[in-house]
Amino acid sequence: MPRRPDRRDVYADDFRRLCEALAGEVHPFRPDLVVGVQTGGAYVAEAMLARLGHPAYVAVRAQRPATRVKEKVRLGALVARLPRGIADILRWVEVEFREHGLRRTPAEDAVVDFTAAQADELRAAAAPARRILVVDDTIDSGRTLSGVTRAVRATAPDAEVRTAVLASTWSNPPVRADHCLFDRTLLRMPWSLDATPPA
Repeated sequence: MPRRPDRRDVYADDFRRLCEALAGEVHPFRPDLVVGVQTGGAYVAEAMLARLGHPAYVAVRAQRPATRVKEKVRLGALVARLPRGIADILRWVEVEFREHGLRRTPAEDAVVDFTAAQADELRAAAAPARRILVVDDTIDSGRTLSGVTRAVRATAPDAEVRTAVLASTWSNPPVRADHCLFDRTLLRMPWSLDATPPA
């Protein structure tokens, strides 16, 4: 039986502290463009901008199909009402199921389609950039992060591109971020489907 990932609730001040810590780790890279992957990665990126010296910033939308399905069937309202222990077990089961099932589909096969407006905004911001940081909140399979990073590299082939996340959830992810605060950790953020912020 695989070890359960650690779990951490991240709200308000803790979220700001973690974003500051990630920005501190990334700071020596001195990115002149930060690309935030919506939704969670954009929140993390925006919280990092001041510590990074206010580089140019672009948010792009790229979601896993599973996330879109969960949003469409409105699982969030149901999951948020579950006792915390049951919600934690469900999240762990989802991570293990996805890690086992997606091993057959390499993360490199992920394709991200930006809207025309997103592609234009990214192209304009990336043109003068030499160091680009792609930020997401967490990484599971790496499909989203690798797809966005590949699109950024195609848009700015002469720039150095690095990636940063708060946490990686899989025990053996096929894609690893250049900067990651927590390995094998499930973060419950304010925008998580099972989020129930403290009163």
